[in-house]
Amino acid sequence: MPVQIRAHRHRIMLLVGIVAIVFLFKGGYMQAKAHFAQFLIEQAWSDTLNDGKQHKPWSWADTYPVAKLQFVSGQGQLQGQALYVLAGASGRNLAFGPATLMGANQLNGWGNTVIAGHRDTHFAHLKGVQPGQLLRVQDSSSATIDYRVVSIQIVAEADTRLLDGQDDLQLTLVTCYPFDSLSAQSRWRFVVIAEPVAAKPQIQLASVAA
Repeated sequence: MPVQIRAHRHRIMLLVGIVAIVFLFKGGYMQAKAHFAQFLIEQAWSDTLNDGKQHKPWSWADTYPVAKLQFVSGQGQLQGQALYVLAGASGRNLAFGPATLMGANQLNGWGNTVIAGHRDTHFAHLKGVQPGQLLRVQDSSSATIDYRVVSIQIVAEADTRLLDGQDDLQLTLVTCYPFDSLSAQSRWRFVVIAEPVAAKPQIQLASVAA
């Protein structure tokens, strides 16, 4: 093999190696950044529980944690890691965790609390949720309420009826659908509706939009 061809192949292999190292470093950096952000959000939530005030996870954040959400098995065992819910479901906030669509309601008090999250990260667990699943929500006053999933629906993106406000206490979780889609955009939403366990809601069968 001519010397020039070998040298050319060597340069190509070196370039490929450098690119691979860059991508590995970038991926590791992004994971470390995400884990550190969760640590800061958890610390902010701990501060909120201590003094009842709003605490930003970092100084330039335009949000703050308002609740802790956990999935609970029928035997009362916690499933997966706790999710810290942020105020305001903007694209920036959703990158760090599930977030509330702020409306005229009081979390764990009254009204329909709507929480949105990404289907491939924080709300990936919704893929396996069934009616009867228990959800535990802790608010900033340290009060904790268990909710039971009563309905699972797949609706068009433009259909916002399930997000309407109401007087009765309700928890609504929303993410994009389908879960295994490679597209960043979706015209469908996977909606989980839960009501307080104390209210003894009647479980309904899941309904899917045609």
